Amino acid sequence: MVVIVILFVIAAAFLVIALVGPYRLYWQARPHAPRQPSDGALAVGRVVAFGVAGVFFFGACSVQESIDQGTWSASEVREAAEDAAESMGNEPQIRRDPTDGYTSLIETAVMKAGDGQGPSYRVSVERAGEGHDYEISAAGSGTTVCMHVAEKTSEGGVFVPGADGSSDSIPEYELTATVDDGAC
Repeated sequence: MVVIVILFVIAAAFLVIALVGPYRLYWQARPHAPRQPSDGALAVGRVVAFGVAGVFFFGACSVQESIDQGTWSASEVREAAEDAAESMGNEPQIRRDPTDGYTSLIETAVMKAGDGQGPSYRVSVERAGEGHDYEISAAGSGTTVCMHVAEKTSEGGVFVPGADGSSDSIPEYELTATVDDGAC
């Protein structure tokens, strides 16, 4: 953060130099001084000062953007969790691991919903208790949201043929999820 402030201060200093033109003020105070630069040279100096100010301003903005892409904000975590909750309710889901519940499904949905908001590898989803409550957090945000998942068995399911010619059905669940601020 200090680097960004320093880059903006340097850009502002060069902008002041370009706007005020201290060389022009200095040479106007000494009109008969030897080796006085021409008006064209002073204009080029001002254009160069504008260019240098622009370079430092662009550098500060680039550093700020890279820092922003490397961390999650609290609002981004909440928004990604809400988008994930909405997308999970669009299609029936299969519970893959009874001990895991929907943790991997939620983590994938949050990473997909938060694409471009923060680094996806910094998302953490943990099951809270025995029910279907999940705590979602992301590194750098300093916040945790709680997703409550309610499931309802849907009609049919996925039929899996057995080796002996029989078939079993794996149930599908229709999910509805809500998101609250704070831990579960």
